[in-house]
Amino acid sequence: MADDEKLKRLGGGRWESMDGRYSIEPQSGTWVVVDNEQTNELGLPLVRGPFPTLTLAREAVQESRGAGPARSPFAERIKTSRTPEEPKPKKAEPPAEPKWLLALGEPDRRRVRALVKRLEAAGVADAQDVARAEVTGEQPALARLALERRLAGAKSAADAVEAVTAGRDDELGARWRLVDGEGREITRLDLPD
Repeated sequence: MADDEKLKRLGGGRWESMDGRYSIEPQSGTWVVVDNEQTNELGLPLVRGPFPTLTLAREAVQESRGAGPARSPFAERIKTSRTPEEPKPKKAEPPAEPKWLLALGEPDRRRVRALVKRLEAAGVADAQDVARAEVTGEQPALARLALERRLAGAKSAADAVEAVTAGRDDELGARWRLVDGEGREITRLDLPD
């Protein structure tokens, strides 16, 4: 037996070749040989075994010295199972939600998301700003927007009065009331012809 094939005891049942390339370690009542010069597919030291006896593990060390690099029994499977694929385009990540939205409780976040979706469907350019003012600023931003849109489309004073007293915009989901200083609702205005 050549010097590099001799083993020295390391303790704890472990053995190592004199050149440090191999170690033999006990494992669950068997023995394994660790080759510290060769690696497996994961880049870890190559492990051979298990061997039922220390003698068979020593013989495996002698055999592996002259055998050349070890090949994994799975190497061919790995090669054939991988088919060349076009890299899939990454899905566009949805934009991160703004901090002010993340600071809200889940019911308010759902309310804001639904409102933004409804406003965007209605063609509102600053949908997030309106939703933020409505929910976090507790402003009548939705009713104000609905009134502004209706008044912008008014062609006469009668149309403007109709817009104000209508009290709702179903497309935006807005409602409002015209009230006097005592809080009494004004539902109609009679204009002279």
